[in-house]
Amino acid sequence: MKQRTACAGILIFIALSLTIGINLRTPEIKAVHLEGHAARILLKNPPFTARGALAWWQENQTHLKSHYGIPQEDSDGVFYISVWDFADGYKEEGRKDRLCFEDMPGPRNCIDKNGVMTISRARNTKKIYVKAGDSTWVQDATGEFIRVADDE
Repeated sequence: MKQRTACAGILIFIALSLTIGINLRTPEIKAVHLEGHAARILLKNPPFTARGALAWWQENQTHLKSHYGIPQEDSDGVFYISVWDFADGYKEEGRKDRLCFEDMPGPRNCIDKNGVMTISRARNTKKIYVKAGDSTWVQDATGEFIRVADDE
């Protein structure tokens, strides 16, 4: 009986530690790279889930606009934002397929391609699409995000 209680206590402690650790993992913008009407945001500690990524976007839209000027729309309202995990920082291009940034000097100007989400608006539409993981949301006229599809 004492072993069961001890095991249960250990499992509860581990579960609580993981839950607290995950919730305290605050995403941090490490860099923003702009290229025309496209922006690439590099996040340290990105959200784990698609819903978490959407929540991060909703919470940070105003900050991104005021501090980085993104999204930058073209004359038709088109923009594209990609958010990437900056886990291991900048690396040399090497032999791996990495995303490299022309707006900074090499050799350490690349990251591993670990995408978190994309946010975009197509030509002549007011709808903003957010894709994270297998989920896609569209922002309606009231500003609410509606889940539209799961990729199979």
